[in-house]
Order: sequence, then C-alpha cells, then structure tokens
Amino acid sequence: MTLSPDLVRIVPFEARHLPAFAVWFGALPNNAAWSEAWVRYKTLDDETYDPALMIAAEIDGEPAGFLIGNIADEKGWVRAFIVAPERRRQGLGTLLFDAVERVLRERGIAEIEVGWALPRYFLPGIDLACTPAIVFLDRRGYETTRETRVNMDVVLTGRDFDTSAAEARLREHGIEVWRARREDYDGIEALCICEGYQGWAAETAIALAMVPVPVFVACAEGRVRGFATHSLAGPVQFGPMLTAMDLRGMGVGTVLLKRCLQDWQREGIARCEIVWAGPLSFYTRTVGATVGRAFWTFHKTL
Repeated sequence: MTLSPDLVRIVPFEARHLPAFAVWFGALPNNAAWSEAWVRYKTLDDETYDPALMIAAEIDGEPAGFLIGNIADEKGWVRAFIVAPERRRQGLGTLLFDAVERVLRERGIAEIEVGWALPRYFLPGIDLACTPAIVFLDRRGYETTRETRVNMDVVLTGRDFDTSAAEARLREHGIEVWRARREDYDGIEALCICEGYQGWAAETAIALAMVPVPVFVACAEGRVRGFATHSLAGPVQFGPMLTAMDLRGMGVGTVLLKRCLQDWQREGIARCEIVWAGPLSFYTRTVGATVGRAFWTFHKTL
C-alpha cells in the first residue's frame, strides 16, 4: 500500500536519527554491527554533510527511511538508502529519491552515482543480496555496468599473524615498518600520486586523525613505500593498502596487512572484511581470505 505523501515529512538527517539508522543498516544481511558513533562519522561529522542531501522520511514524527547523499567531483552521490522494514513497498524510497534528485537538478548537477562515495562511503556498492534495492534502482532508470566488486572475509580467531621474522628480513633490505604518525601523510600522499591512487590519500588522511592510528607504513630511504589502513571504511573493514611497484613481491604488503589484523585480534574481534578486495589471490594466499559479499554500482543522468 502506497502512503499518501501528505503523511510523510522529508527532513534533514540529524543526531536524533542516528539510533534508527544504525539498527536498520546493521541488520542488513552479513553487515557488521554499525554503532551510532560510526554512523555519525559517516554522516554528520563528514565535511560534505548537506542537510538537503542527507535526509530522513518521517511519519508522525518517527523515522521511516533515510537517504545519505552528497556532491563531489561535480556529481551527486548516494552513499546509502534504507527504509524501515515495516514501511517498505509504501513509496518512501520514491519520495526520498525524488527529493534528492530534485535538489541536484536545481543545483545544476547532471549525473548521480549510487553505491559509494569517497572518502566516507558505507559500502563498495549495492549488495547483490539486496534484490529489492536493485529492482528499485532499475525501475527509477538507474543503470549498472554489472562490474562486480567483492569483499573478502578473514577469520581472526586462533590465527597466528606474527610478523617479527618477516620484518627482520625487510630490515635487511632497509625497509622499516611502524604505526603511522600524522607527519607520515606527505609520504603517503606522494606514494598514492606516484602509483595512481590519489583518492586513497584523502581516505588515509582521515585515518591518521584517529586514536590509535589504524594505519601502518613501510619506509625505506626516508620515503613511505607502502601503507595499509583498517577500521576506516567500517568497524571491521580493511583497506586501502598500497605498496610501491618496485617493492612488490618482497612481503611488504603481507606484513602491513598482518599488522592491521593483529590490532583487531587484540580487541577480540573474530572476523573482518577486506573491502573492495584485489588481487584476490594475494589475500587468499597470505591470510586465507575467502570471497564474501559482492556489489554493483549504479548511475543515472538527471
């Protein structure tokens, strides 16, 4: 049954909406438990927060659905959208998308992407297990190339991720590994630019402000030659990670990855996800990762 639009208020996403979003989003299939603090970090605390694009649908003063959007690189982005389980198939998703698409058109934005948005995206795309969301986007004229991004799962409990021997071998080649400091950012940025992954520098800059810093770096001759980040895309998500091309095959990436996994083990976390994983063979070989969730992104010309 479709609700009358007169019964629904579209309002800016605010702090009072955090509990409902966290519960609904965390309850999605195979999704990690998202705390209110994590949702705030992805929404209200984001420098791109826009009350016209991060919105909620309310009925009788209670939240019934959310759409988290923003503008970046002259495009509109939908990072996440969700409707209360008991309110689905009542037209709330349509009202939320209508509102955001209207604002984007008014601002002269001609393109909109659904599924991720740097630097604080929720997921790499729309989970292929979420059939209703995919059907909804298809009906609204959103298109997908069907290029699939995958996450990989890693079991942490009872595993040995010690890196002491591997780090000793790297030191013989003049490569040192440590937990990153804020002053390492320039080196991380230079590596990202050199290897063609400049967007990862912006992501990692956010991680460098966290306490403790969830980033490890590998340095040689005074330069950052590799880094790995965890707990940035989500509570138990790994990535991004990058190693200089000329050092690949020496075990640098393996050490950086395992240092991150050690952090989670100390917290008693049993399982993590490698986000937007690749190369898949590397993660399988080094830590026994298995392919988990798969995602598509969607695009529409407004």
